[in-house]
Amino acid sequence: MIHHLRGRLVEKTPTYAVVECSGVGYQVHISLNTFEQLGADENVMLHTHMVVREDAQLLYGFATESERQLFLQLIGVNGVGAN
Repeated sequence: MIHHLRGRLVEKTPTYAVVECSGVGYQVHISLNTFEQLGADENVMLHTHMVVREDAQLLYGFATESERQLFLQLIGVNGVGAN
């Protein structure tokens, strides 16, 4: 599991961000809350949660640990997915 990413913010959209760490660019799905908290600063740190499915490997990023904990609680509810 990837616990967090610390690196250079390469790209930012309302649905995902690209963070470059040691030459590798990670596409991370983000919430609008995280989008707003990511400023213009190039150096960022995102708490992450990786979801591995049969058809995809998805990385979700969060500006704070509490936002990640809320996400984990929500996906623990029956019928609620990561998106």
